[in-house]
Amino acid sequence: MSIDKTPDQREGEISLTDAVRRARLEVAERSNAVHDLRMAEQSKLEALRDALKPVLHALPREADLFDHGLVPGDRPRFYVDMIAFVEMSRDRRSFRFLMDSPDGRKLLGESDDVQVMANAVTNYLGRRLVERERAIASALSFESLPEERKPLELEVQKDTITAMPVVTEIVRNERGSSFGSFLIGLALGIIGLYAYLNWDNVVVPHIKVLTEYLGAR
Repeated sequence: MSIDKTPDQREGEISLTDAVRRARLEVAERSNAVHDLRMAEQSKLEALRDALKPVLHALPREADLFDHGLVPGDRPRFYVDMIAFVEMSRDRRSFRFLMDSPDGRKLLGESDDVQVMANAVTNYLGRRLVERERAIASALSFESLPEERKPLELEVQKDTITAMPVVTEIVRNERGSSFGSFLIGLALGIIGLYAYLNWDNVVVPHIKVLTEYLGAR
């Protein structure tokens, strides 16, 4: 007794299951190859990072501008700061030093030698430090110190000091002198009024007595 074969098992016929299986194997092989290439790129970037360790440790701690680090991914990159990074070329053989700018991405250098690329990154860091120092210096503003106020001094020549007149007049109080004059005038007015009212009884007899006295002498 013969067993009937399924369509997928018949000789000379295309099997969809086998095609899917083969496709999965091919993807796995390509994935392994891509993974191996990615790991090779990352290893080279790690070598560059290790070569730059003394330089990176010498950066000022307060310089937040240099936020460096190795970032894995489909295209691993070693970031020197926020705008510059190093990645591998398409053939995974040479380093490419790139910088993002307002005009687009610029190539700062390319080499397959780790030490050559480390020197290029070091020179870049030096220029960035100088730019940072200049930016800080231009942003500083010094408040002007308040000027000490000196007493007002009149410049007088020595030969004019002896020629200056000396004032010896005593300035009297005008208010007091006016009040005294008022009292004197008031007293004289009262005496005049009294003499006028008592002219016949007081003044005339005194005049007669004075006349007789003068005539007797």
